[in-house]
Amino acid sequence: MTGSLWLWAGEYRPCPRGTGIISAPVLKKLLLLASIDDCYTSVRGCTATLGNFAKATFEAISKTYSYLTPDLWKQMLFTKSPHQEFTDHLIKTHTRVSLQRTQAPAVATT
Repeated sequence: MTGSLWLWAGEYRPCPRGTGIISAPVLKKLLLLASIDDCYTSVRGCTATLGNFAKATFEAISKTYSYLTPDLWKQMLFTKSPHQEFTDHLIKTHTRVSLQRTQAPAVATT
């Protein structure tokens, strides 16, 4: 992951499990708060301004939380469309009911 702000640029790379966070104390605290246990960091530019340094690190951490891996996707439960749902009901054979008319249908005369 990378983060940059004005004249500062930082890069964070995973390292072997158990190595810990190799960085400045401010970055170490932010990365620990983000539950990142093992990480190498490298920075370029003016890092004397602590606020910008921390803000760019926070930006980089935020980018990682906006990325969803397939194991974090919501499971979609698809429902049947009305055509599929009621097809069995429509296919069933129904008994016809015959109606007897008592009157002849009205015919329009001109």
